[in-house]
Amino acid sequence: MGMDFSKMLFYHDTGDISPEVMDVVLYAKVLAGLKSSPETDGYKDAFYNAHMQGDQATKGQIAEQFRYETLSEIKKHVDTFLESLEELEKKSYGKSMEEHPRLPLILRHNEFVKQTFLKVQSNLAAAGVGQMEYA
Repeated sequence: MGMDFSKMLFYHDTGDISPEVMDVVLYAKVLAGLKSSPETDGYKDAFYNAHMQGDQATKGQIAEQFRYETLSEIKKHVDTFLESLEELEKKSYGKSMEEHPRLPLILRHNEFVKQTFLKVQSNLAAAGVGQMEYA
């Protein structure tokens, strides 16, 4: 889709999700995963063409129609990533700083990432995403 990967991010201060992340998750996960039916056929191509042609109206309509599914996919990623960070942190317990001098830097970085993802997770929960899956 010609995305600038440097814009595919979650914002640390707010936990907001960049539009580029929303677009890629919608296109690559949600629309690509739709079961073929008369009601769903054509959405992926229509979204791609709208994106490539700068047709924000069509792109926005499709994005809004599949907003919950897109946010649910992002929630899965966030939840899984937070679990991975927790496992990585556990692996650091008892490690020698002399043997692993970069470990404090890595742990600070992982904590920064963790705090960002926790904000995203909180925003998704506030929007009601995932309430049904985990109820």
